[in-house]
Amino acid sequence: MPARPPYAFRDPALLRRALTVPAPTRPGQDNQRLEFLGDAVLGLLVAERLYLAHPELDEGGLTIWHDALVSTAGLSARLPRLGPWFEDALGDLGKSCNRADKAKVDACEALLGAAWLDGGRAAAERFLNLLYVEADFAAPPARRRPADANPKGRLLQYAQRHAADLPAYTQLAVEGPRHAPRFRVAARLAGLEAEGEGTTRKQAEAEAAAALLAKLTPETP
Repeated sequence: MPARPPYAFRDPALLRRALTVPAPTRPGQDNQRLEFLGDAVLGLLVAERLYLAHPELDEGGLTIWHDALVSTAGLSARLPRLGPWFEDALGDLGKSCNRADKAKVDACEALLGAAWLDGGRAAAERFLNLLYVEADFAAPPARRRPADANPKGRLLQYAQRHAADLPAYTQLAVEGPRHAPRFRVAARLAGLEAEGEGTTRKQAEAEAAAALLAKLTPETP
C-alpha cells in the first residue's frame, strides 16, 4: 500500500483542509465544503465507469450498483486501499469525533474534491484508482447483497415500472450540533409520502425510501 498520497498537491493547503474534520472548536474551518464537492466527483467518476463497462444494464441496475460502491459503507470498506498515510494524516480522529468512521469517509470524499480543484480529473482519478479495483466493476453487488439493501434503488425501479413520475426527496430539517447533525427527509411518489431520519442526508433519504416502499408494496417484508 502507498506510504504517501497518490497525488502531490500543488496547493498543500487544500490537502490540509481536506483532512480537517468538523469540530466545535473550529467552526467553518473544516472539510465539509470539499466533502460536498468530492461526493459529486466520486459519484460522477464511478457512474461513468459503470456506464461504459455495462451497456447491458438499465438505469435501475446501474443505480443499485453505483449506490453500493459510493455508499458510506461501500467507501469505508475501501479506505485501507489508500494506504497508511491516510490514517496517519487523520491522527487521533477517533478521540475527537464521535462518528469516526463517517468522518473518515467524509475526509476521503474531501480529498477527491481537493484533488479535483488542484489538478482536475486526472488528479481525482489518482485517488479513485486506489479506492476501486477492476473486481469492483465486474460482479453486480445484487449478487452479494440482499435485494432490500438499497431502498432508493428499489424505489426508483418501482417508479419506472408502476408510476408516471420519479421519486422526489425533500429535506425537511437539520437538527443537532454542526459536527453531529441529524437530517429529516421526505420521499414522495405516486401521491404518497414517507419520512426518514439519519446522521447524513443520504441515510435519511434511504430511510424515507424504505418507509415509502412499505406503503407502496405492503406485501414486501
